[in-house]
Amino acid sequence: MQKKSFSYWIRDNLKDAYSGLITQDIDFFFINTTKKYFLIIEEKNSMYARLGPAQKIIFKMLNDIFYNNTNIEYKFYGVIVLYILNKNLSTSQIKEIVLNKIKDYNPNCFELEKNILEKLWDCKGSPPYQKTEKERTFYRDSNIKEIFKNINLPEHLLCNKIDWIFLNYCTGYFILIEEENKTKKTEKRKEEFISIVNYIFSGNINPSFNPKSKVEYKYLGYHRIKFSGESPYDSSEIYLNNKKIEIKELISLLNLENDEIKSYL
Repeated sequence: MQKKSFSYWIRDNLKDAYSGLITQDIDFFFINTTKKYFLIIEEKNSMYARLGPAQKIIFKMLNDIFYNNTNIEYKFYGVIVLYILNKNLSTSQIKEIVLNKIKDYNPNCFELEKNILEKLWDCKGSPPYQKTEKERTFYRDSNIKEIFKNINLPEHLLCNKIDWIFLNYCTGYFILIEEENKTKKTEKRKEEFISIVNYIFSGNINPSFNPKSKVEYKYLGYHRIKFSGESPYDSSEIYLNNKKIEIKELISLLNLENDEIKSYL
């Protein structure tokens, strides 16, 4: 049995996707610091894996706020969904697959189907559904990580996972979150990566709106959550951006019903 993680804690303590809060990770966030572009990669290692409505909302948001945006220095190449079923591909083969995806990128690829859009909550009254999906965090694997395991990226390329993106689609507030604990290793050049990501998200991004609630998306920063143990369940102390925080306060902030989390930056 897997030890309870932050992912389980989220499900036990925070709002769910049906009542306004979408939470997910970003598999690969690539930045070219020389040519000034970035792209986001979502990896699927099964042909049966699907993009659910909540995931589509996140990807559509990212696409809407960045695509054809001339207000920031870095050009956005898109959210690229890759189905990589083979761990034995070479890095050059992966690169070719990504380049072809960028070349054929359709900015409307994450539009929600009409029948799905009609079922989503508009944030008026009470949510029509309750969460029913099982926890799947630990069922995922990454073939790309296996391929890249022994590859050192050149200095002008940065690539990291973003542990979490939280979006409250009723208020429009969203944040990026990095988990820290005593066993997690810090990726090389992480501070440079975070600085550029924060610049990209904090810049003059395109005004964009949730397709159902019609609220405008607003970025509230990149935040670090640190546990004294391996997870919130076995931690005597929890810190948000190096400031000690009580569980009750953390729950309130992470539900993003207001913008008070900015006071912890």
